Amino acid sequence: MNLPGFEKPPGAIAIDLDGTLLNSRTQLSARNHEAINKCLERGIPVIIATSRPARIFNRIFPQELAAGCSMAIMNGAIVKGNPPLSGYFKETLSVEITRSIVALASEFDPAIGITLELDGYEFGANWIDDLSTLWERNSASPDMLLSIEEAIVRQPCKIALGGLGIDIFKLADRLIHSFENSISVVPSLFDIPLLNITSPQASKPSALRKLLNPRGISLERVIGFGDDIPDVDMLKECGIAIAVANAVPEVKAIADYHTASNDEDGVAIVLEQVLADM
Repeated sequence: MNLPGFEKPPGAIAIDLDGTLLNSRTQLSARNHEAINKCLERGIPVIIATSRPARIFNRIFPQELAAGCSMAIMNGAIVKGNPPLSGYFKETLSVEITRSIVALASEFDPAIGITLELDGYEFGANWIDDLSTLWERNSASPDMLLSIEEAIVRQPCKIALGGLGIDIFKLADRLIHSFENSISVVPSLFDIPLLNITSPQASKPSALRKLLNPRGISLERVIGFGDDIPDVDMLKECGIAIAVANAVPEVKAIADYHTASNDEDGVAIVLEQVLADM
């Protein structure tokens, strides 16, 4: 573990969720909770930058903490600022492109899991056969679940494709060849291998800029935390990039510093140092 000294407060803090802020049981530890609260109390904006949808916050974050943090969810497809930040931004995929992606993925492997995320709450999926498992598996209630066709027509913000035994990198090559610059394709190796597909205008760093630029905060003044491939672009653009000990090699290679793992409160260790140096 190697950490810098912090001579002045950061302009903001951007934190990935799974594998970074949350532990291996997908829980927010008391120490991480307290460290984020103290940053918010000192007026430092905290942005949760995740591939996950908004409904995960209802399950994991206490209400007052969720209200204090800003969100860049679904790899930046939806951005919501909470004070001291503000704004709401949404990038969608067209009906034509979504339908074509679903068809290509189904042809690639008929067993592939497909999830079409709409607004962070409602979604379409082809892999749910028992509604009683929705909350446990996807932090959702049955009224949030749509058919694939209905979700296509309503223009999703993100498509997730994958599953155990699916060669997501081969599928990614096929998607990029077929759709070129009309989509963004980002793999994730956390838990089940997945491809996250969004509009090319959606990304974690672009989401951070939408929230921070109106307040004159550049990404050079941001401390970013991550563990997986979807975090790489964000960490490359943050002034201080920090990898947790359990991060994939691609993240460790581009990080400026390394902290303890997500199960050892690696985020809190850094934030406590930030606050101590203020």
